[in-house]
Amino acid sequence: MRNVVSIFSKYKEYVLLVIIAAIASIIFGIAYLLKEKFGTIMSVESFLAWHNVLEFTSVLISFTVFVVSYYTYEQTGNLRSAFLGSVFLGVGMLDAFHTLSYKGMPSFLIENISANRATTLWIFARTVTSLGFFVSSFIPPNAKIRVNRVVFVVVPLVSSVGMLYLVTYRPGVLPPMYVEGSGLTHHKIYFEHLIIMLFALSILMFIREYKTSKNKMVLLLCISLEIAIFSEAAFVLYFSVYDIYNYLGHIYKFIAFFIIFRAVFINNIQEPYRKLSKAKQKLREHAESLDMMVRERTKELESLNQKLMEDLKYARDIQKSVFTLRNQDWEKVRFEVKNYSSEMVSGDFCNVFKIDNDNIGFYIGDVSGHGVPAAMLTIFLNQTIKTLIEMEINELNIISPSEVLENIYRSFNTTNFDEHVYIVMIYGVYNRHTHILTYSSAGLNVSPILIKPSGEISEIEIKGFPICKFIEFYSGEYENHMLELNKDEKILFYTDGLIEVQNTENSFFGDVRLKEILKKNHKKPAQELSRLISSSIFGFAGTKEIKDDITFLLMEVVE
Repeated sequence: MRNVVSIFSKYKEYVLLVIIAAIASIIFGIAYLLKEKFGTIMSVESFLAWHNVLEFTSVLISFTVFVVSYYTYEQTGNLRSAFLGSVFLGVGMLDAFHTLSYKGMPSFLIENISANRATTLWIFARTVTSLGFFVSSFIPPNAKIRVNRVVFVVVPLVSSVGMLYLVTYRPGVLPPMYVEGSGLTHHKIYFEHLIIMLFALSILMFIREYKTSKNKMVLLLCISLEIAIFSEAAFVLYFSVYDIYNYLGHIYKFIAFFIIFRAVFINNIQEPYRKLSKAKQKLREHAESLDMMVRERTKELESLNQKLMEDLKYARDIQKSVFTLRNQDWEKVRFEVKNYSSEMVSGDFCNVFKIDNDNIGFYIGDVSGHGVPAAMLTIFLNQTIKTLIEMEINELNIISPSEVLENIYRSFNTTNFDEHVYIVMIYGVYNRHTHILTYSSAGLNVSPILIKPSGEISEIEIKGFPICKFIEFYSGEYENHMLELNKDEKILFYTDGLIEVQNTENSFFGDVRLKEILKKNHKKPAQELSRLISSSIFGFAGTKEIKDDITFLLMEVVE
């Protein structure tokens, strides 16, 4: 018994791979038993809804992996990271095309009356993925290269668009992958076997690397590739694009992509902290005995601390790229956003985006805490909001802030975040033609301020429950409120960090001072007024550092 435990402890990582394979095989057996009943349980409409959720989440993960590698490449020059990021940009594009081309979806360039186009795009995407991982397994993990990073964008974009053109307008050039009434062709099955083989070879290469490096990220990649193999196996077995094996394959693919996200994104943020902690521990162990080792470890600690600060700067750049306002001046309405972090990264968040030709959506809010944990939560929230809004607009044709907040509340309660973590925010939609602002609040603790052309200042009443782990006591019901706006009216939305700024005498900036500034300068355009608010805040604070993140959004009706 002791020998068994010893062997398990020594080879526990490889035992984990075996256990995952066993569980996935059992699920395959269960799927076989349920394949006849699946069609009665899952309608085509429900299948398409789940398919869109799983695929578009995978697309978001692919783009996130690309963004991480793209914005850190100039500092790291890491060839493997840049290569995988470029691969995932192409894969994300192809998966998006696959989803939009799926049989039963609305027209995308052409009518989606056949499953062959979506199946061919799927094969392209999986082939690119398997080849990408296989090639990357030969790239040393610390290999450096310096080329213009635009190459890592242009190549996958041109390739994926070229593939879309080929399967859409030149389908006769390629062998068919799916025939209606007959199912999968031999070509498709052969490609799946090739993809599975490339995944298996990649696993063997990464296992060999793991034996030397013991890098947990490499082990996570092995796990994700193993699950991807079972995903492809499921896509060999299905007959209908709506059957249980097709559904199971998409679930396995979603799980594999999520693990890749965990390995590439979260691990890169946490790694500097682990290295720093390890260095400190070694320093404590040897400090009393060897002065020379103390000096050496001190240098190592300084180097690691510098690396940590550089990584935090990378995290800040990534966060800014996610929340940067791309277009501040839409027709008939203008937005100005300012964000100031109390630490390297921010726990506040804000975004403005076009929903359709009539409606502009925006949200602003604050998460509990500061620093890296809060910043990571804002990234999660941004991706969640994007997914939910796209689902509601594309699937349900709904533009309802209250329903978006309800879905965020329910989604948040399914995560593994600590129960003490919470989010306060407000989400609104402005119709440029009716001039109606529809908004809903999730516990934002400062009231927006309406600024009329006459100089009259008034607070907009908001009520709502914060987004937190409380669903067993509160189901999460939010209310929509409507406000008709006139020309030259402005609204200031902000987080509590703005009015809680303190000066050297520990006095607060306060909402009274803020309202006085708005009233005296009500005729100034949004851009000039936002700069004036910023200069007033830091002029008041003087040499005192801000203790909380500051974010505000100024909205102006210009026509």
